[in-house]
Amino acid sequence: MNQDLKQYIENNIFPMYNRYYSHGMLHINNVINNCLMLANYYNLDLNKAYTIAAYHDVGLSVNRENHEKESGKIFIKDEEMKKYFSDIDIKEMQEAIEDHRGSRKEPPRNIYGKILSDSDRDFDIEILAKRQLATSIKNYPELITFEQHFEQCYSYMMRRLEGFEHFNLWTNNPILIKKRNEFEKNYLNKEFTKEIHKKEWERISLDGTIDKIRNYYLDY
Repeated sequence: MNQDLKQYIENNIFPMYNRYYSHGMLHINNVINNCLMLANYYNLDLNKAYTIAAYHDVGLSVNRENHEKESGKIFIKDEEMKKYFSDIDIKEMQEAIEDHRGSRKEPPRNIYGKILSDSDRDFDIEILAKRQLATSIKNYPELITFEQHFEQCYSYMMRRLEGFEHFNLWTNNPILIKKRNEFEKNYLNKEFTKEIHKKEWERISLDGTIDKIRNYYLDY
């Protein structure tokens, strides 16, 4: 890893996530770790993998529905990137950021897009519970109780699986396949999943995080 690049991102890009909750640094670091693992597995450039993971959600501040495109615009306009990457690299990385969305039907245009999209999967129920509940609280203010929010979260994930045997992975990486299969096995146990979500709900209810999700954090 280029330490100057890493330092620049830590100082200038990571602070952009300070007012994100479901897309905050817990999620970003998880994506970075996954992306670096896949880059190592496929002998790809670690600097490129780290950078696309770091930038992939910054566009949420502009537009939620097209945040991947906005993230790509923010990345390509960052003149600092020219110190570390060629024009060809920058174009490839922009495409990867633009193609990372999990609901995308067409394969990403390049291998970096595939590893970023697969890295964006939260195959960890505890991390997913934090993100799902926060998104539900922000998007569905009419829902009041834990039961209402959990049912909304769970039905959303079930719709994502509808018609498919598994959650899609573009790389079919064996490490991620193992994580995905274990995640699906546990997640499909609704009572098990509900208990994890309930613990998270109780935590954010007690420490005031719910109010911050509603009134302070900007992502949804």
